[in-house]
Amino acid sequence: VQLHIVSKRKDLPLRVAKQTPNGLAILGFFIEPTITTKSSSQHWKTNSTSSPMPATEAWKNLTKYLSAIKDINSVVEVTEQISIDDLLGDVDQTTYYRYNGSLTTPLCNEAVVWTVFKEPIQLDEDLMMMFPNQTGYRNVFRPPQPLNRRTVYVSKSTVPRSVKLFVLLASLCAFSCHFHL
Repeated sequence: VQLHIVSKRKDLPLRVAKQTPNGLAILGFFIEPTITTKSSSQHWKTNSTSSPMPATEAWKNLTKYLSAIKDINSVVEVTEQISIDDLLGDVDQTTYYRYNGSLTTPLCNEAVVWTVFKEPIQLDEDLMMMFPNQTGYRNVFRPPQPLNRRTVYVSKSTVPRSVKLFVLLASLCAFSCHFHL
């Protein structure tokens, strides 16, 4: 499962951005399921060796809206404040892959600058399963595609996480944000 944060260039209408090689930017985060159990000392623990889970409350707030999504044309007014930082938790935002690519949905336009982060978001498996269970979207994926002479860049950073995120967001300042899961 992935979380995609999709941004469109402000200087282009969507129909033109989808036809422009750098008209869209997508930040991609893998989501890894964790199973949370109660230990004998009555403390919650996560069965995972990766980073800690993000703030569960942010994900609970987000999943409240899933039952209102009936089809691709559904519009849902989100009234809760949901922080991207809370959704991402302690994900290392300094290590990522970047390449020019395409949308993952038909017509698969070659219009995206992709940034895919190496470290996954840790999310309780029950919360993660709410997405297909509530929306009915299951096995919705595009299989891996050939590189087709694309160059994939890998980050090499010793810059602190908060500075790197600021620089990344500043580089995307010409884009406006939309969220897709």
